[in-house]
Amino acid sequence: MRAYTQRWRDKATYVQPPLIDTEMVMLFANTFQSPYYKHLIGSSAQHFHEVMRIAERIEQAMKRGKIEGSAMNSRTMMRDDSEGE
Repeated sequence: MRAYTQRWRDKATYVQPPLIDTEMVMLFANTFQSPYYKHLIGSSAQHFHEVMRIAERIEQAMKRGKIEGSAMNSRTMMRDDSEGE
């Protein structure tokens, strides 16, 4: 999760004009499928570092079976980079 988040943020730095934090949060959340998406959108995080921590907590909860959908590989929760291009 941390590696995906870092790669995504690195790519986002090339956007001109630069994204404000709330735009970055929404765009990042939109790269996920459910249940990540559902939980990220439902959070009140407004800063990218908060969303990163929430995504990591979601991943841990899925591994422990606390969030439905944990039978799926967490890599399948992230949308393919080629979608929407």
